[in-house]
Amino acid sequence: MRSRQSGLSLVELMIAMVIGLVGILAMTQAYLTSDRFNRSTTGEGSAQTGGLIALYQMERDLRMAGYGIASSSALGCGTIDWYYQPNYSASIQSGSPLPTLTLAPVTITTNGTNPDVVTVMYSTTAERLMPTSISSFNASSSEVTVDGVYGFNIGDLILLVNSTGTTRCTLGKITQVQAGPQKLQLNPGASAPYNPPAWGSFPGTYASGDLMLNLGNPVVRTYSINNNKLRVTDALLQAAGAAPLDIVDSIVDLRAQYGLDNGAASGTAGDGRVDEYSNVSPTTTAGWQQVLSIRMGVLARIGVFEKPTSGSNCDATTTARTWSGGTFTKLDVSTVTSEDRCYRYRVFETTIPLRNMIWRAA
Repeated sequence: MRSRQSGLSLVELMIAMVIGLVGILAMTQAYLTSDRFNRSTTGEGSAQTGGLIALYQMERDLRMAGYGIASSSALGCGTIDWYYQPNYSASIQSGSPLPTLTLAPVTITTNGTNPDVVTVMYSTTAERLMPTSISSFNASSSEVTVDGVYGFNIGDLILLVNSTGTTRCTLGKITQVQAGPQKLQLNPGASAPYNPPAWGSFPGTYASGDLMLNLGNPVVRTYSINNNKLRVTDALLQAAGAAPLDIVDSIVDLRAQYGLDNGAASGTAGDGRVDEYSNVSPTTTAGWQQVLSIRMGVLARIGVFEKPTSGSNCDATTTARTWSGGTFTKLDVSTVTSEDRCYRYRVFETTIPLRNMIWRAA
């Protein structure tokens, strides 16, 4: 006899659907968990890379800091008087568009809870690292007589340093080298926009015993934080400067300190060892001679938004991040509604010896 066949019952169909839905739910949960770990790992890797690149970029410049300018006799002259046609620096002309320059290998600028700003200065092409002594100076003819012109070339930027009385320093550009009479001309013109006619409004003159440093083609480079990015700006020693360049993303804070051989904390001043770290810039020649290193800390943000574990307020980071020099105060993690609490962070720090300060000319 023909056997009787029947399909699935409604109960069997519902049971199969439930089993399928449970399987889909388990797979979805596994996918979401895997994706969360993947995003977290990717974010950690990006923060690791960004922090290391930021430190490497700044460290490379800091190791060059002071090259060509680290003279014990010149450090501490303070703000540089300089001219770029047709303007004088702010030290002479109020409201000048020219940036303020300080003769120092590294300058740390602090601004409350905001990130520090680090400016590095060094020469890239100076052939003469030792300063030369000025024999006489004729302002009306823009002529300087020195004890030797070796290492000075047309186009080099030089710095005149007043070593007696009120210490000042003035920037100029060499337009002519006279080897016989040992003279250097700082004539004005289109090829030398750093030289005003007949010394212009530069205060004072220079006399026998004062110094001249060959800066060659100096670099004045500033590192800062802008919209959670590490920014670098080259002054180029002119009014416009170079356009700021954002080089590393997700860098939210920057802190720096001078390493001082000042005898603090039961140390011995002048023994070549760092006794104290401080972010207060020296103001005297003796103070700058104590700067042997720079300690820096960088705070990188992991770019993964962390959902709250409970409630509506984020709790991924609830305490301020710290480094050897103190606390990164840029983050607002004390306020429960702050978005800074929704991310995790990585701290990077290093200490860079300033070799040109350690080996500077006495």
